[in-house]
Amino acid sequence: MTAAHTYTPDGHRLGASLASMYGGHPDAQGLPVARRVAVIAAELIESGDPAVDATVINTAALLHLAGRPEDPDRVAASVALAGAWLRGSGAPEQYVTAVAIAIRGAWGEVSDDASATILRDAALLDLASVERHADYLRDAPPTGRLREPYLAQYRRDCLTPALQLGEMLTIPAAVEMYRQRIPRLSAWLDEQPANLVPPEWRRLAEVAEIEGGVRRLLDGEDPAAVRAEMPGGGLPYAEYRGRQRAIIAGSHDRILELTHARIEASRNVAAEKYLESDTIHKPAVEENLFVGARRRARQLGLSAETAEDIARLLLSNAREVQERTLNDIAQRLSRLHGQILDADSPESRTDEADIAIPSLVVRTGDQPLARENELIKELRVTGLNEAYPEQRRRFAEWFKDPHPYLQTGMTVGSRDADLFMQALTDGERCKVLGTVAIDGPMHLGHGAIASILAHFQGMGAEITIGFRDELGDLAEGQRNMQEYLRLMEATGLDVDGANTYLQQGSPSIIRTAFELGEAIPLSVLNSALGLRLRDSATDTFRPLLRLADILHAQQPEAGGPCRTLVVDSIGGDVYVRMARNVAERFGFLKPSALYLRPVRNLTTYSDPQTGGSVEVMTNRVPPGRITYDDADDDIRRRIGRAYTGGRGTLEEQREKGGNPDPRVCSVSSLHAFFATPDPQEYAGLQSRCRSGELLCGECKALAANGLLEYLKRHRERRAELYEGTAALVEPLVARESQQ
Repeated sequence: MTAAHTYTPDGHRLGASLASMYGGHPDAQGLPVARRVAVIAAELIESGDPAVDATVINTAALLHLAGRPEDPDRVAASVALAGAWLRGSGAPEQYVTAVAIAIRGAWGEVSDDASATILRDAALLDLASVERHADYLRDAPPTGRLREPYLAQYRRDCLTPALQLGEMLTIPAAVEMYRQRIPRLSAWLDEQPANLVPPEWRRLAEVAEIEGGVRRLLDGEDPAAVRAEMPGGGLPYAEYRGRQRAIIAGSHDRILELTHARIEASRNVAAEKYLESDTIHKPAVEENLFVGARRRARQLGLSAETAEDIARLLLSNAREVQERTLNDIAQRLSRLHGQILDADSPESRTDEADIAIPSLVVRTGDQPLARENELIKELRVTGLNEAYPEQRRRFAEWFKDPHPYLQTGMTVGSRDADLFMQALTDGERCKVLGTVAIDGPMHLGHGAIASILAHFQGMGAEITIGFRDELGDLAEGQRNMQEYLRLMEATGLDVDGANTYLQQGSPSIIRTAFELGEAIPLSVLNSALGLRLRDSATDTFRPLLRLADILHAQQPEAGGPCRTLVVDSIGGDVYVRMARNVAERFGFLKPSALYLRPVRNLTTYSDPQTGGSVEVMTNRVPPGRITYDDADDDIRRRIGRAYTGGRGTLEEQREKGGNPDPRVCSVSSLHAFFATPDPQEYAGLQSRCRSGELLCGECKALAANGLLEYLKRHRERRAELYEGTAALVEPLVARESQQ
């Protein structure tokens, strides 16, 4: 660093260069932000490490935002721009290196350098400045479809981090500066229109404050000391004044007391619950907790949403402690008694406890594509998609010839699938279960399920396929089942060697559903699926049929208990967890699961009932689906109009590239599943799209050609099998109706 002190950049030349660097910058406030960070850094230098070089920090502060905001390599781009300018100005290499380290430190990539620490704290502190928030809100688009996504990004990238900076800052002077800024920011936010900063922002502050106290309790701090340091006058925002301030202050103390008591109680009962092979968290109890939280919120003058957020936070933190306690007990038992614990023992049992926090997929109608990675973390499944290449590689080692969906990340996650694969590899009797909703003609989404079922069938697993008749007519359901089986056999599935049934026409499924209903309280269905009093009584029985689809394959008449693997989308995990919770009561093995990414809908469509975006291919949205009987011209027309991840103009597409994520681009989804299933070819298409070489029009043409070739082979195979399939399915339907 000594050599860096000998160089000082030309301030006038740097100022002129900054104007050109930020000219036309997509982040219109990039340069003002950089200047504010430089001012904050100058204040922190006075109280920071005396060995730091002020010129290094100031130069880095002015250049650390130079990269384009939409660039995934923005940090590296900023470092490269800074290095190019400094070398052109004759800066020594040590100075260039020091600036690069400081820039990376501002983004959290470096933590052990004094200059990096100062610049990082300065960049974080700017998030708590009124100017930063004013910049964001001033640039908000006018009323229209772009406005809400922009404001949502503002709350995610600026507002929420600003309320949680206290624990991220490391320099004492930075912490003190934050404490001075946050009341001013809170008062300013209270003055903004509700359509820019909705009143719900205060819940972020309240929960963040409580979360800090809970985290300290979990770290073992004295509860009395934690409560003493909580703000006695309530939180600094205008809505809660006078009596309500006292209520909130008291709520903090009570919440911390309850959390501490829950943690201590979990330690006392964990061993007993473990030895009883029972789950700690009872869904009925936790649903009552949410009901009680809402009732208590009304009494205290708090919003019901705030109470639910706090209750959910307490449950999440307490679960983590209980899971660690269970693991400690397991290790102790193992050392004392030589007991070996497998994946069915403590860890998987705690996974099912999360059933008490209802899946947002079920509660709000959100489809799993947009929330895939979030659901993988929320539901604690083993990720296998693009974000988890190492876990996917390890899982693929079970297969001599992995299915293309596994290699391209279209299988997004699993639950205890290794146990199933071990049993299958050992030659044990194993079953793969799939269910298909008959709500119209068979489309490509159904074909993807049939393809992976056929793959497991080729490995020696028994296949069971249940058809859920969503149309309600038994005779029509049987006819539809016939047609689906014809199409699935043409896909490669040996229908003759599979067990198939129509759900409403299967007495064994109905009987299993009634047996499960005796063991599952209504409160479990309410907490897991979000059922309400206004729902019909039939809505409480349909989930039991879904559970029967999963567990009936282990009934005595079906051959008894064995390893089973459920093939479904990740949105069906709630049913898998419920089935795993009750399996052992009936003498069954807990089912495993493999979650397949649904084929994406070709259009954009909002469900009028839920308001959620329908992103998966479904018969509810005919313009966004492709069936196996669609005409070639119609298929080309639909693909030509399909929703993609392309840019607004050809020039922008060539310059910045597109987004080939199959969760976003429906054409990329068609390539991944059918048009270009080879992993290497598909990776090449994605690379060309990201680089801007492959434009959407050409990509759609390639997808149409590849898909029509796939359908041509499928139709030729179907023509060969048609008579045999018809003769095969009718006895199956007749046999099922006689049971």
